[in-house]
Amino acid sequence: MRLEILALGAALAAGMSVSAAAGPNYFAYNLTATTTFKGVYLAPAGAGQWGPNQALNDDDKELDFGERLTLTGLSPGIYDVKLVDDTGRTCILHAVNMTKETSFDIRDSSLTDCK
Repeated sequence: MRLEILALGAALAAGMSVSAAAGPNYFAYNLTATTTFKGVYLAPAGAGQWGPNQALNDDDKELDFGERLTLTGLSPGIYDVKLVDDTGRTCILHAVNMTKETSFDIRDSSLTDCK
């Protein structure tokens, strides 16, 4: 038992990935009827400083309708989400609460702030 604790401590100190020490996984679900997003960017709510394109985390580098996207580099917080669809239209989802939930849905009805 003592050796297992020492091994876990050594792994953490070395920066190795240990699932018990890892944070939660975050996801975006595209529940739109037909919209594909080539850009999915997050920023702390109101900051306007967008992080990297999360759509690049997907195998085909886009978030297709009916698909789940893994979001990386996040910690619990409230985010604005910028979505860029395959026609170039940009939509902003404001104040997505990721403090208690680890996922959010993108629906046609939520795409109201678009240009």
